Amino acid sequence: MSDISFAREWMFALIPLVPAALGAWWIGVRRAARRGQSLSRAASARPPYAAAILFALAAVAAIVAGAQPRWGTRESKIPRTGADLVVVMDISRSMDAQDVAPDRLQAAKTTVQSILTRLGGDRVGLVVFAGDARIRFPLTTDLSAARQVLESLQTGVVFVDGGTNAGLGLEQAVALLSENKQTGQVILLLTDGEDLGGDPAASALAVQQSGASLLIAGVGTAGGATIPVVDPRSGSVSSKLGPDGVPLISRLNEPFLRTLASAAGGRYLGSDLSVVPGAVDGRLRALQRSQIDSRPTILPVERYQYFAIAALVLLVLGSLAERFARFPLRSAAAFAVLALLLGGCATSDYDANEAGRAALKDGDTEQAIDRFLEVQVSRPDDPEVALNLAAAYAAAGRNEEAILAARRALDSNRPETRARAFASIGHHQFAAGRLPESLDAFRRALLESGGDDASRHDYEVVLRLLFPDVDDPDDGTPPGDATPPPDSSTPGAGASQQPGGTPQPGTGTPPAGSPSPGGPPGAGTPGTPTPGPGSSSAQSREQIDRQLGDIDQQVTRLLEDAGETPSPSQALEILRLLAERARIASIRDSLNGGGGPKDY
Repeated sequence: MSDISFAREWMFALIPLVPAALGAWWIGVRRAARRGQSLSRAASARPPYAAAILFALAAVAAIVAGAQPRWGTRESKIPRTGADLVVVMDISRSMDAQDVAPDRLQAAKTTVQSILTRLGGDRVGLVVFAGDARIRFPLTTDLSAARQVLESLQTGVVFVDGGTNAGLGLEQAVALLSENKQTGQVILLLTDGEDLGGDPAASALAVQQSGASLLIAGVGTAGGATIPVVDPRSGSVSSKLGPDGVPLISRLNEPFLRTLASAAGGRYLGSDLSVVPGAVDGRLRALQRSQIDSRPTILPVERYQYFAIAALVLLVLGSLAERFARFPLRSAAAFAVLALLLGGCATSDYDANEAGRAALKDGDTEQAIDRFLEVQVSRPDDPEVALNLAAAYAAAGRNEEAILAARRALDSNRPETRARAFASIGHHQFAAGRLPESLDAFRRALLESGGDDASRHDYEVVLRLLFPDVDDPDDGTPPGDATPPPDSSTPGAGASQQPGGTPQPGTGTPPAGSPSPGGPPGAGTPGTPTPGPGSSSAQSREQIDRQLGDIDQQVTRLLEDAGETPSPSQALEILRLLAERARIASIRDSLNGGGGPKDY
């Protein structure tokens, strides 16, 4: 018979009570027999030994049935229905402002965590944005892995470039939802509304045309707060300064968020984040919930019924044996053994796991993935199975799924296993071309297991690829002023290095127009406006200031006419003016030597 697994192994702790009870009964019977002999010479009745043994076996069979034994597998098609939710979260530096406790980003993360607890069968994806946007994980039903990714989010330029461009985040969300038009779709935008670039009107139209429902929640207050800046070397905290040396105040821009929601045909939920989970849940429930997928799933076969039947039969036999003292003990024992041997043998989790490892070794990645998924169904909390599945996904080039699979192993209670999981994530992030995330994963692996020389070597390799000028790779914190090499998000651009190997001299060359490390902002970047030949910088600044003032007056007038809820046409016109203002403001910043609040 193949290996057996149990859903409730703790039930076996009750088994020692059975022989203890049988022994207590035996002692009581012997004492009663001795006392009877002292009182009378007549032979006492024979104790019902057969009944006692049968009752004891019945108790054991009942305990085994309660432990839910399982062996063998069966294939079942399980359809999953639900809606799709994409969370678009602002991680620009202004989200560090503390006008919302404990800070804007943490308040937004807590809100999304509450939303995840309400999802039932729905898929969720995450897009983060600052100066540009990136998909942190695609649509998935693995909420445990989604929570871990969400909790790891930080502000700054680790994942995305500096600045704030909500439009790019919305465009990434629309692209993520375009794969399945049959499912109800919701986009949730969490931001403070400080948009410093892009074309929000075009992004709003893209959301409207996609058919997705847009919900926007403001994070922050109208009074605002300063933006804290932490010195990575000394740990001291100061406020971010503007071009004039005055601390910048980041304020919630509710007029912009209302306008954006109106232009996209969506809804602005306000700045009270406590109402957001309920609003999102209500919107998801109101949408059409279609079948997300239906794939064959390998399920374990429950065998508890055999032991339950055996317990019942043994109880009946025990009652008969107690009623008829001469009931043949051998026949009862033979019947009990026959009942306990009922069942069948089938393929076990161990065999499926070994088949997956063999397939992976032979290069059959799809077969390996199928076998490891089969094992994960019956052992969802086994970190070894999760890491095996991650390796199979990575071998198939499916790095995003490999990362999600490896994150399941982070729930392990063993630091060594968590270190292996973080190291696995680091390799998959590296293969996906995300060096900052890879660096963070290797750093976490070292925190779990400081003696892991392989992870330390991989950490140093990725750190030097990201920060060529770093002096001490062992401090675990990249210098605050270090600039990543051009196109560092792609493995091989800047160095032909893979984690676990030895760094080689750089072979990659920056693409045309890429800014050089340490160069001035905007240098060599196509599309950056610069003053024309022979123009006066002072005169250009005066003209730009007048243009900005005219746009501000137009926007103010439109907002006053529109009131709390602008019409779609008014909203689009306001967004177009704001986009034009951001473009002109970038020209002014270039005239000022690249200054300005571009990096928050």
